[in-house]
Amino acid sequence: MTRAGTLSIVATPIGNLGDFSPRAAQTLAAADIIACEDTRVTKKLLRLTGTSVLGKIVAYHDHNGAKMRPYLIERITHGDHVALVSDAGTPLISDPGYKLVAACREQGLRVTTTPGPSATIAALTISGLPSDRFLFAGFVPTPQKARDSLFAEMASLSATSIWFDTPSRLVRTLSDMATIFGNRQACVTRELTKLHEEALHGSLEDLATDLQASPPMKGEVVIVVAGSDTGDAVIDDHALAGMLRAEMDGQRLRDAVASVVSATGIAKNRVYKMALEIAKQDSGGAD
Repeated sequence: MTRAGTLSIVATPIGNLGDFSPRAAQTLAAADIIACEDTRVTKKLLRLTGTSVLGKIVAYHDHNGAKMRPYLIERITHGDHVALVSDAGTPLISDPGYKLVAACREQGLRVTTTPGPSATIAALTISGLPSDRFLFAGFVPTPQKARDSLFAEMASLSATSIWFDTPSRLVRTLSDMATIFGNRQACVTRELTKLHEEALHGSLEDLATDLQASPPMKGEVVIVVAGSDTGDAVIDDHALAGMLRAEMDGQRLRDAVASVVSATGIAKNRVYKMALEIAKQDSGGAD
């Protein structure tokens, strides 16, 4: 009977090629199949690092995952060593790799890791914000309703949160975060490990203001935001809801929230979350 193979999760550089570890190179060189987000990106990495591989290089991403997973599982079952890489950083962070790992676990197949660079951890470590508890929240949603809902859901968490975003939406994101989270401390990083690496520190409002007045930022962006300081339970939810309903009668939701925050000093995140709940109730619970 053929002995089953292995799935290796292999981290690749997020910018600086010097972060490509010898073990990562050895793992890819020894693999029978390399599954990657974009075969062109992976082939370029291998070429630039002088890594010779004999295995087959195939694409594995959101669009073909359902088709490719059974093939990869079959190859591992029959003894092949499959290495999974993303375009940059550690696989499974905002990509479909976890589905392949879950499928291997279901089949009792061996999964191992060759750890290395990760933009989320790199941003956290230079942010100066608490790192004892943190949460990767993924990409900031584009639709306003979706981002407001997600921010409201996350606002009460005391853990530091880490977000991916694009430069073109960054000022809007920081402003929306300030409205819903409150004016917390944050750090905006870009081009981590690359020549133009930059980390900007300050409050959400100050960062939004400074970036609005600056030339558009370029490169890949990671935002790190301090967690909630939950010390504002002076007014109970019933009283807060009454104040909000009065303010929301004839005002936009955000203006009503601003009025209540100004009058009470309650954190914006708590007030905004309550306002969203009231608006949902008044609309009959429709999304």
